[in-house]
Amino acid sequence: MSAQAEASAAEAPAKETAGKKKAGGGKGPLGRWLAKLRDDPNPILVKELRTIFRTKLFIRFLYLSTGLVGLIVLSGGAAVASESLAPAQVGQIVFQIFFSIALSIICLVAPAHAATSLTGEKETGTYESLILTGMDPARIVLGKFLASYAVFTLVIVAFSPIVGIAFLFGGISPWHVLLGFYGLLLVLGPAVAFGVAVSARLRSTRVSILLALIVFVPMSFFSTLILTALGEAAERSWGLSMSGPFWFTEALASRIGELDTLLLLGVLPLYVFGMMVWFLLASAIAGVRPAAEDRSTPFKLWSLVAVAGQVIILFGLQTLWDTSDQAEGGVAMNIFAAFPILFLALLFVNEPPLPPRLWELRMEEKGKLRRAFSIFGPGAAPTTRFGALMVLVATFGSAGASALGYHLFHPGHRNLMDADVGLLTTALGTASVCLFALTFGAWLRVVLRSGIASRVLTLAVLLAMVIVPLLMAVILDPDSLDDIDDDDAPLLVRLTPFMHFILGMEIADDGDTWRFVEVAVTVAVYGLAALFFWGLLEARVRKVAGLVKEQRAAREKRAEEAAAQRTSFAPPASPEAIAEAAAHAGVADAAAAAAVVAAAEGEGDLEPGAPGPEPVARDASGGGEGGRSPLDSDDAGGDDAGSDATSPPGEGGGGRAGDAGGDGAEGAPADGAPGSGEGDPEGDGRR
Repeated sequence: MSAQAEASAAEAPAKETAGKKKAGGGKGPLGRWLAKLRDDPNPILVKELRTIFRTKLFIRFLYLSTGLVGLIVLSGGAAVASESLAPAQVGQIVFQIFFSIALSIICLVAPAHAATSLTGEKETGTYESLILTGMDPARIVLGKFLASYAVFTLVIVAFSPIVGIAFLFGGISPWHVLLGFYGLLLVLGPAVAFGVAVSARLRSTRVSILLALIVFVPMSFFSTLILTALGEAAERSWGLSMSGPFWFTEALASRIGELDTLLLLGVLPLYVFGMMVWFLLASAIAGVRPAAEDRSTPFKLWSLVAVAGQVIILFGLQTLWDTSDQAEGGVAMNIFAAFPILFLALLFVNEPPLPPRLWELRMEEKGKLRRAFSIFGPGAAPTTRFGALMVLVATFGSAGASALGYHLFHPGHRNLMDADVGLLTTALGTASVCLFALTFGAWLRVVLRSGIASRVLTLAVLLAMVIVPLLMAVILDPDSLDDIDDDDAPLLVRLTPFMHFILGMEIADDGDTWRFVEVAVTVAVYGLAALFFWGLLEARVRKVAGLVKEQRAAREKRAEEAAAQRTSFAPPASPEAIAEAAAHAGVADAAAAAAVVAAAEGEGDLEPGAPGPEPVARDASGGGEGGRSPLDSDDAGGDDAGSDATSPPGEGGGGRAGDAGGDGAEGAPADGAPGSGEGDPEGDGRR
């Protein structure tokens, strides 16, 4: 009975585990994800939340900021109520004051707080321990992001009772409040993600906070001004009564069923803010990931979704234009779409000449289909190929989406041919300029070995191509810029990287389709330059690959030669040597040594003999091969250390454990093997 009880007790955990797996498998993807989240929460998220919620500073910030917002809203509401305004207008103004103050706090404090997430680990010396836990860098970054996001979500929740003051005057509804908080949560995502991305790239907390504030605060300020200006236009077009940066709450509450409102205020902001958060977190993950690993693949996945989203959004926006504005509207949207495409081109100019060695070794184990896609893998040349493909797909996909939009919804429009030619002109010029920026920047990165320098120089060259031809044209003819949009524009002006924009708008507006041939200047100049620098890049990458291959072959050859010269183990000691050593050690050691010799020769155990011969004076070298007796323990001057005398520097023997003079850290066998000297101070193959 006891054996059966033990067997039943042993089977119980297995049955329980199987039952849990079965129950989890029947929940569906969402249920399994929630179960996994409950059973294995993000340790970084849990640790950060516990640390933040237990600090007095956070509690003080929570009630002080809430009190400050309440005081400002009460003061503003009292000042507005004292004027001769309708109660509904007062309520809307108080509503705008509250959400504007909350937005200011988020844009000012959230990036600064998130900017300390990883730099704090680096300054306290726990960053290396965090990396050595083996946790995926994506999980580390996501935990930091979610922790900061959750903290400021709690701050927004603490602010929420204050907005009740606006309900005292009227003019707003609960939908306005909910949509206002939805807007705050949208802005909070990029604010926190930007701080985490900056923190992943820098080591100083002060510098990280300063950079986050210098960059994000002005960007948010100008974005708020643009949003307010768009609200004034929407007020005239849609008949809205609310003004201010949160005017969209009224538009969404009253016009959510309209296609233009749904696309412009629903889908478009969600896509833009979501892609911003994804990109910033991918940048943070690349900053945490070691340089020996693949850093470009997350950006490539992001670019695929970004290009697809841009094409879909342009198709949707094209349907919103009036029939008379279809041609000009399509070309104008493709002109604005050229700037994200240029950003996409500059994104892929920060790759080293060759892919990581670890990635190459992993690809050798993959299937043929997976290896075929390695032409778009990491490394300067494959990434440039991928970037060129994305530029072409984004450029002509955007033009095709606009053309498809007005051909489907306005098939009888008289200017469809003009619109098609204008879009093609714009697309050809944009593709040529962006391909030039991509290939020129990638070539500079390989030559200068700096991604920042290559991007700055590429932008400087493009800016010079805008300014220098215009200045030279004005110097030669002061009136040359008066006819910049005519067919007799100076040749120098046609060399600028924006001339195809002017041509596209002129063709779509005036119907001069024959001017399509003028874009040949832009295509010839920037397209041929792109091919030239692309060829230089491929040639340099092949040269670097050849040099690295030769170096690896030379290291392997030297390692084989060193291994041939090196003995695997010391030869067995002779009885004379044992007797000599025992003479110095005493009778007990002599008996032990004799027993070892007898056991080695198969004679069994030996009786202890008489004391050995009298001590013999050693020579100056210490006696024995390599300057020591065969029974001496490994010391700083052993045989392995002596192998450097017959081998070139860096090619010595593998060194034994406990041999401080052994040169295991100096050996150079095949790349990645134990004892590799390249970037391997311990000689154990770890990099």
